[in-house]
Amino acid sequence: MASNASDELIGTWVAGWAGARGYETRNEGRVHAALRHDTTEDWEYVIYGPSKEELAAVAETLKKHPNRRLTAFDDSVEQLLATASEVGLQVAADDEVLMVTELAVHDVEVPLPAEGFIFQIERDGTHAYVSLHPEDNQEIVAASGHVSAVEGYAIFDRIITGPDFRRKGLGTLVMRALASLAQEHDVDEGLLIASVDGQKLYASLGWTSLGKVVNFKA
Repeated sequence: MASNASDELIGTWVAGWAGARGYETRNEGRVHAALRHDTTEDWEYVIYGPSKEELAAVAETLKKHPNRRLTAFDDSVEQLLATASEVGLQVAADDEVLMVTELAVHDVEVPLPAEGFIFQIERDGTHAYVSLHPEDNQEIVAASGHVSAVEGYAIFDRIITGPDFRRKGLGTLVMRALASLAQEHDVDEGLLIASVDGQKLYASLGWTSLGKVVNFKA
């Protein structure tokens, strides 16, 4: 299992994340970019282990385009923060982590839904979407999530449990269902970026942290 992030690993995560969300992508040197048409309607840059020169170049672009953001991963978060500050970048968020798991330890069968709920599963090539709905009102999405298979990895994204349905184990069910669907493809490991709320859940399911994710603005 991957023990730390790398340029290649981050590129794989970007491909799965952007693919699941339908984002247009491009590369500018080592910098990955995704057009976040559903939120900022602008580009988000992603890079692993940026040099001061790379951070400075992105900072100049962000100053010209205030809606754009940079997501950066580095083995030394302290050095990343110091260098980013030097080139005029500000921290927008630093409470998420990149996590990894070996899929072999996860169930290969889609679990049964919780009592009173039903699963809906949609597949689109190497992407899958799972949602859980109350049996008595299938218009309501109680919990949902996406997974994409990319180069031996399953990229999990947008694992959401509705406010009225938390602490019922529904997020765990969605994760188990996504893991089983991912294993229909040739994947060995799972990757995701976890929010503060999600980190305990994923850790309880066998995921481990590869380090902090920092989002910057100009």
